[in-house]
Formats: sequence, C-alpha cells, structure tokens
Amino acid sequence: MRPKEPAPEIGKDEMNLVEYPITLLSTRHESMVKTLKFSDTVIGERGEHAKREWTVTGSDEFGLPLAPDNDVLMALLAIGKEQNFQSRKICFSRYRLCKIMGWNTKKGENYKRIEGAFDRFTGVRIKAKNAFWDNKKKAYTTINFGILDNYELFDSSKAEKQDQDTFPFSYVNLNEAVYDSIKAGYIKNVDIKKYCMLESSIAKRLYRYLDKKKYDGKKKFEISLYTLAYVHIGFDEETYKYASDIKRKLNSPHEELIKAGFLKSAEYQKTTDGNSEKVIYTFYDKAEIKGEPHIEADPQCLTYDSELLTGLMEIGVTRKVAEQIVREYSAETVRAQMDMLPYRKAKDPAAALVSAIQDSWAPPVSYKAKVRHEKSSEAEKFERKQEEEQKAELRARIEGYLAKLSQDEIEALTTEAGDLAKSDGSVFLKDRGVPEPMLKAYVHVLVERRLGLQQ
Repeated sequence: MRPKEPAPEIGKDEMNLVEYPITLLSTRHESMVKTLKFSDTVIGERGEHAKREWTVTGSDEFGLPLAPDNDVLMALLAIGKEQNFQSRKICFSRYRLCKIMGWNTKKGENYKRIEGAFDRFTGVRIKAKNAFWDNKKKAYTTINFGILDNYELFDSSKAEKQDQDTFPFSYVNLNEAVYDSIKAGYIKNVDIKKYCMLESSIAKRLYRYLDKKKYDGKKKFEISLYTLAYVHIGFDEETYKYASDIKRKLNSPHEELIKAGFLKSAEYQKTTDGNSEKVIYTFYDKAEIKGEPHIEADPQCLTYDSELLTGLMEIGVTRKVAEQIVREYSAETVRAQMDMLPYRKAKDPAAALVSAIQDSWAPPVSYKAKVRHEKSSEAEKFERKQEEEQKAELRARIEGYLAKLSQDEIEALTTEAGDLAKSDGSVFLKDRGVPEPMLKAYVHVLVERRLGLQQ
C-alpha cells in the first residue's frame, strides 16, 4: 500500500483569482442569484483612469460556487504545485484533499461536498473586462474564462481492500487561461496550513487578498473601506450600506487574522477629503513571529519577477546570483538599491549592487539630495492622484445608487433636494427656481447622507 502523504505547508495561489471574489460568501445558495458583478477604477502610469469589471456567472443546474469551494481549489492547487504543474491535468484523491483542508476523511458527506465544488467550478464562467493580468504581455486584458474544464472522480467504494483512496486516481483539468497564467508565473506561495486553520469565509478571503498585497515585502497596505467590502470581499451593498455595518462585520475576521499571526493591526481612518473611510493593514515580518514554521520553497516551483531579474543581469549580476537575490529580498529593497547605484560611482557596479542589497547600504549623499528635491513634487502628485481616485469612487457610488431608484423615487429625491437648496439659499432662491447644476449638487448631497458618507 502506498504511504499516505503529509499535508503540505505551502501551496500556490493564482493571483487573478485573488483580486476579486469567485464564490459567494455563504455555505449554501440562499437566493436565486446566479451572477456576481464587481468593478473598480485604477490609475494608470500616465494618470489616466481605467475601469476594471469582473462578472462571475454560475450554471443553471449547479449555481454559483460557494465559500467552501475556495478551500477545495486551494487544496487542488497545492497538489498541482507538488506535481510542478506539468500539465493542466492535476491528479488527486478526495481523501488527500480532505486531509489538506482538515475535513473529516471518514464522512461521505465531505466527499460529496468536493464533487459539488467541482460541479460548480466546471459550470462557472468569468468575464474579466480589462481585469485579467497577462503576465506575458505585462498588461490587463479582457477575457472570458472558466476555472475547471472537466473532472473525473474515482469511486473508492469499488476499490479492493486497504485504503486505496489515498491513490490519485481522480483528476481535474484546469481551464487553459488559468493554467497559462500559472505557467507565466502569475502565482505566489501561500501558507496553505494557516489558510485552512482560519474559520470564517471572510477571514479566508481577506487572507488571500492581503497576502497578495504584501507579496513584494510591503509592511503596510491601505484601501478604501467601501472598495474593500464591495469589490474585493463581496459584501452586499444593500445589507451593508454604512461604514459602521461593514466594520462590525470585519471585526471578527480581523481578530482572527491577528491571532493567526498574519496581521499586526487593522485600523480605520478618515480619507483626506473626510467623506469616506479607509482601512490600514500592518503586516508582521517573519522575524517578528515567534515559532513561525520555516517553509522550504520548491526550487522547481519558484517564480521570479522577470523584469527585476533581467535588470540585475543587465547590470552584470550572474543569473544564479540574480535569482537568489529576487528569491530572498523584496522587490522594493532591490529596486531601491538599483536606483542608488549610479550615485555610488562604483568600479564594479554588479559587485557593489549585490553588496548593497545584502548589507543594506545607506543611500549616498548625492542620492539623498536628489530625493529631497523630488520629494515635495512627488508627494503632491501622489495626493492629487489619490484625491482624484477617491472622488471618482464617490461619484461612482452616487451614480450607482441613483441608477437603482425608480422614477417616482428620483422625483421625490429631486423635490427634497430643491427644498433643501431653497432653505440654504434663503432670500436668494425664495422667488426663483433652483438652477439645474445646483439642484444636481443637492441631490448628490442627499445621496451621500443616505450612504452614510456625511452627517
């Protein structure tokens, strides 16, 4: 009999499937909803606004994937990693999937749950409009794709004696788009053991999303509270209208992630315009976590930042040393030392760069002067971009709210806005109508109040 394999401590996560939800947050279908829609706006390199849209549609027969289906996919990708993703076909046993996820292997119900997850994943389609990162083209693309193309399950009840369900007689075929993205390196390591120990589906979704955001060695990450809730977690806007509702729902998952040693803190702050709130996450460094298990990465499954790797080699660093640097140091650290290199006037630039990265050399005086000169203008530019992004988000929320109102509700809201304008305008508007631009502004004021964005 083949020996049972231990549950892996490290798995893989395809990063397009992390940015937006692909499943419901619930463990069962509580309504007839078969489509999930998410959208956000990002700022391009030239300051232009680009809208991304992510639409998930379930099949008529099986519906949308459920929250526990994410666990099945994560366990499946962990096994795919062990097989080095040699092809789209991943061989497995349901027994092994249960062991990885921490599900009871003796309950036939859990084997049925896995089959149900495969049914939902083979039936789902995702339309990513300007929202699927193509790691070969280094650009967002528009694509319609699935998660799994097909599967076959081995019926262990027909096996002879002994525990043959440990043998990987079952298999799935990953969708070609997902597999191509994996082979192009748009994947990251994930602590599958820590993920499976989390209890709530929100904590698990947050863990995957935030783990992507800290992938380059970031110690902090901040995001609009509403964007996080509605776009990246999948909260229902009607159920969680106000910031206080969202924060109450996030409190327990935040505590779970802090207790797990993933988050150091999760704090809320007002945005710069004072009209909304943001969440600021602080991550633990590995060195700060006592008893953190050391995970040896599989060299055959390591992924590199190809652009950073090429940059190091162009300076003269050998490929082997460049791979070691990209593997062990954050992209932020490496790029910072590469930026400082011209100011060091080194006789051997490659050797100086490697030493600077490994020994954390301080910036040269001339580089500090350059940074001081550029700092103020860069800060202003960043603040302007951030302000424009927040304003665009606010306008999108208001327009989205208005789009859902009936004609009667629109008329009532317009009348209320006119009355409010006249009360504020006093004598000026007493004997005349409210100008259209002013009326529209007051409509927006009322909507902001209803959305809890101002008192």
